[in-house]
Amino acid sequence: MEINKVYSDLKEIYKGKEVEEKFNFTFEHRNEKKLLINFLKKGFWSIMPFGFEGDNILAFQLIPHKNIYRETPIVSFNNTYQECFMFAPNIKATIPMANLKFMTKLALIQELQEEINDAVVLSKSFFDYFGDGDLEFLKQFLLSELNQERFENADEYKEEFYKEFWTHYYDTSENKKAFELFDKLIQGSMYLPEFEGVDTDYGLWNNYIGNVLAKRAYSRITVEDKDKWKHYWRCAQLPHGFDCDDNSFEKYTIHLGHSSFLLNSISESFDSGWESKYEMYPEEVKKHPLFEATEAIGKIGGYAGDLHIKAAVTLEKEHNDPIGCWNALISASYWAGKRGDMDLVEMCWGLAIDLSRTHGWTEIHNVLSKQMEFYYHYKDKI
Repeated sequence: MEINKVYSDLKEIYKGKEVEEKFNFTFEHRNEKKLLINFLKKGFWSIMPFGFEGDNILAFQLIPHKNIYRETPIVSFNNTYQECFMFAPNIKATIPMANLKFMTKLALIQELQEEINDAVVLSKSFFDYFGDGDLEFLKQFLLSELNQERFENADEYKEEFYKEFWTHYYDTSENKKAFELFDKLIQGSMYLPEFEGVDTDYGLWNNYIGNVLAKRAYSRITVEDKDKWKHYWRCAQLPHGFDCDDNSFEKYTIHLGHSSFLLNSISESFDSGWESKYEMYPEEVKKHPLFEATEAIGKIGGYAGDLHIKAAVTLEKEHNDPIGCWNALISASYWAGKRGDMDLVEMCWGLAIDLSRTHGWTEIHNVLSKQMEFYYHYKDKI
């Protein structure tokens, strides 16, 4: 039994072919069942895997109202951090982004240059399977005369390369706006923008930026909480376990971090027993079901997500907020997985299946259901 059809199909298409040297990721792994069961037990049922980058899992992130194969980002479930980080803006950019990671030294780039024509040929089946895409941009980037001088000092230009790849593969106003913000954050280590509200759309960067600004706000110890809580509140509402940078923001490339560290830090501001902090929140925030859940992260030792499950149910039934419910279930499952509480992970997963059925998220419903079959088949065998 395989975890999903895409994974099974790609594995069969590239069986016996030297994929890893050309793509810098592969569709098979000697411990694949163990790795796949592990990420599910960690609570990450909301991604759909298709490949491996070392011991990390490459997957589509499941997002309501987004077509899985055309509109959702590719994430990497990092086997060390046990969390997910955005890897590429879409499936078409996955091979180029995997190659980009090696553009840090001239010798590595020269190896990519030597392999690019074979990679183009090998990638045809990949792009045909998904119906679109090619490696033309990657090929031209590697072979362009204008880039050869930069390649000689590649480490100095790697952040420029990163921005150029994102600009090409995610050519949107949201991406442009995100990098404008990144420039301000890099140029001013103390810079903290005023909260612009949840209507400010950074597209695929929304999760990452929400976490980055919460971390930047927390690090500004001379700024009072009343001027920072909106960043904390936005972060609390995001799906935990995705795109968390708990370090200082110093470069474009996503810096890996732990959601638990960041959420534990900011949860102290959600203390209903600390009057000076509690009174700064408007009533609609105090009464929001995620307020109590966020408070619990810091107050309950070994918090396992049960109040996020409660919040998810309330958001669906009383607030008519299925997206908020979905995000809360992902957060609940993250905390449950972190504590090894499989009963709660499975409860979140089952509620997500019900939610997707209720709201007609057919693609997501089918993926969640199929991957649950895989999970129950192998969970006690590995």
